[in-house]
Amino acid sequence: MKTFKREHRYFDSVKYFDEETAPDWLTSVNTVPGSTMDSRWFWNDYILTLEVGESRDTDFQKITRLT
Repeated sequence: MKTFKREHRYFDSVKYFDEETAPDWLTSVNTVPGSTMDSRWFWNDYILTLEVGESRDTDFQKITRLT
């Protein structure tokens, strides 16, 4: 199971999650596929493909793969 750390880029906030507990805004699990709010491409193609130690920035978050 892949684990991640999410750090807010402007506020002092750090949260940890794994593939099963990732936030809905990141996985788009509760959106209509293909809608304007569907970001599952980002989750599948940019977050789940991170190697351990790599990170990606969003507008407000820095997501780093831990394991």
